[in-house]
Amino acid sequence: MKLFHRYILSKWFKSFLCAYFVMVSLLMLEDVYKNFYLFIKAQSIFTDLIKYYYYLSVSFASFAIPLAIFISVLFTLGQLHRKNETIGAYCAGMSILEISKPIIIGGVVLALCNLLFESFIIPSAIDYVTTFRLKTDLKGGYTTAASKVGFYNHVDNRLWFFKSLDKLSHMANDVTISCYNDKNVEESRIFAQTATFSKDKKYWICKNCSVITFDPSTELPTDVKLFSEKAFETFTETPKVILASLKKTKNLSFPEVLEAVKYYHNESAENTFWIKFHQIFANATDCMIILFLAIPFAVTGIRVNPVVNIIKASGFLLIFFFSGTICETLGSNGILQPAFAVWITNILILLPIRKLFRRAM
Repeated sequence: MKLFHRYILSKWFKSFLCAYFVMVSLLMLEDVYKNFYLFIKAQSIFTDLIKYYYYLSVSFASFAIPLAIFISVLFTLGQLHRKNETIGAYCAGMSILEISKPIIIGGVVLALCNLLFESFIIPSAIDYVTTFRLKTDLKGGYTTAASKVGFYNHVDNRLWFFKSLDKLSHMANDVTISCYNDKNVEESRIFAQTATFSKDKKYWICKNCSVITFDPSTELPTDVKLFSEKAFETFTETPKVILASLKKTKNLSFPEVLEAVKYYHNESAENTFWIKFHQIFANATDCMIILFLAIPFAVTGIRVNPVVNIIKASGFLLIFFFSGTICETLGSNGILQPAFAVWITNILILLPIRKLFRRAM
């Protein structure tokens, strides 16, 4: 790597770290202002608080990384341009892309990190933060149970209803399970006072339950059996999959999205999960798009006020995010195909970026 490239990489990486930690700190201060006195009131242990705020900071990564890239690129290259250091690079035969090469390589690494974070790490961090808040009962009287949960497993043709399903213990109350055959005719129905998913054996165990068997031809009950406790070894739906429908789609991990697509056979829900599936990969490319959007505005116009370029770049960024949100909403409602809704904005933004680079050259 050339000395000039190492110099640019060093300045940019320092700017990126500063921008990243400032944004994460501001977001964490908001949570401290809202919830810290509640933690103190709940007499939370200091080490638990440190761990909580560590995971909270991790949960902000997917939001902070792209914006930190945008701010750091504008600041670093803009500073080089104002000091006429880029002019020296032009005189040495270097183009904008050659000057920005170390930043582009760094952007690729950060995009891959963002993909890893959003696929696996951030959802786990959000789960920890949510669980910690539930355990400390932040809102006073906040229940950890999800009420009136319905879930249809179209793979095994089972329809589940829970009066409540605890998010921590995964114990369900007042459970009704209807089992259907391939012709969607009900074969049996199970009523249980409580049901618990065994983490070791990977199936559901029902207590104080009754099993009603139906005649498929007449759909009338033919047999009723009562059990104080019964294990249903074929019922392997995990509580995480069932509760995935209650979580915000943006907080789902990559494995949860794949599981949700497998089990939820509902057009609107399936579209939402497929959009999240494509978003995980599209958000990684967003880092590169934002980087390429910032570079031309940072190095053009010696006599132009830098604030003007920053405003223009920010305007393009807002249009990019706003149009992407609209397309994803249309995709969730079934108006657009999920893949098209997610990727169309990323593809169209490349046209003005190409023109901006031509002008800068």
